[in-house]
Amino acid sequence: MTTTLLHDQALDWFVRLSDPDAPETAWIDFQTWLEASPANGHAYDLIEQVWVALDEETPAGETEAPPLVANDAWPEPRARRDGHGKRPGRVWLPSLAMAAAALMVVGLWPEISGTGRFQTFSTADASRELVLSDGSRLTMNRHSDLRVRIGKHDREVALTGGEVAFDVTHDAARPFTVAAGDHEVRVLGTAFNVLSHNGEFSVGVRRGLVAVSGNGIPETVRLAVGQRIDQTGEAAPVVVRVDPDQTSAWQQGVLVYRNTDLDSVADDLSRYLDKPVKVEASAGALKFTGALRIGDEATMLRQLQEFVPIRVTETAGGLHMEARDGR
Repeated sequence: MTTTLLHDQALDWFVRLSDPDAPETAWIDFQTWLEASPANGHAYDLIEQVWVALDEETPAGETEAPPLVANDAWPEPRARRDGHGKRPGRVWLPSLAMAAAALMVVGLWPEISGTGRFQTFSTADASRELVLSDGSRLTMNRHSDLRVRIGKHDREVALTGGEVAFDVTHDAARPFTVAAGDHEVRVLGTAFNVLSHNGEFSVGVRRGLVAVSGNGIPETVRLAVGQRIDQTGEAAPVVVRVDPDQTSAWQQGVLVYRNTDLDSVADDLSRYLDKPVKVEASAGALKFTGALRIGDEATMLRQLQEFVPIRVTETAGGLHMEARDGR
């Protein structure tokens, strides 16, 4: 395929997906196109970078919008709008796309930079919902810490620990990225869940598409609806199929597992119960399939022991899981 044709295809996809009402089928077809060749993803990334660089500048005297709004209402986006409530930039997007193509031909790539400031948020024994100034919603699970920055040209979240469910408002002019330890999740307009805790890393997609890169991931992995990537420590990441509605089931008060190692279950319990949970060697080979309803410690441990042949004991150092027969 010629470079010109590849650029034309990337531009066409960018224009189609810039429509906030783009159907789910468009995202699925886009994922198929991306997976057809690494060159496709590279071409799309370049188009998106040029769009960001050429987007309208903030008018003189206008300041950065704060990351959060005070109530649960969905705020009007900060961008200037015409009398019909549409961003002017969307009207001339095809013309801008042609300008982007011209920039690619002559190799003029402007420097991309962000502005704004970070705000820090933490949770203890309860979840918390944040509504960002761009309309995106973040639901923090308990015992989670993150920082948020909404800039003129980009949006950043740093998850320093815990779990967060994201529902990101699509805005091609401001890419949305999530840093979680040594990993980065690049959002292309979606709803997804990110877990980063004690070496456990996971991203599951409920709607749209994300691109995951970082530690132990040799090439960027693009996840579509119903896909999840799991990684423990330095081990190779694994991509699995999941029920999209269960990617952040914890928001409905349920933890869902499918043939999951007890070590991973113990890691979840350590966050929810706020104490170390260790799996002894006798139970190391056991796996768990089922659902735990989030509740008090006694309830959660009782549910688990009803499904898995283990015994849970408590010492000064925390909870210990061992096989019920002692082997």
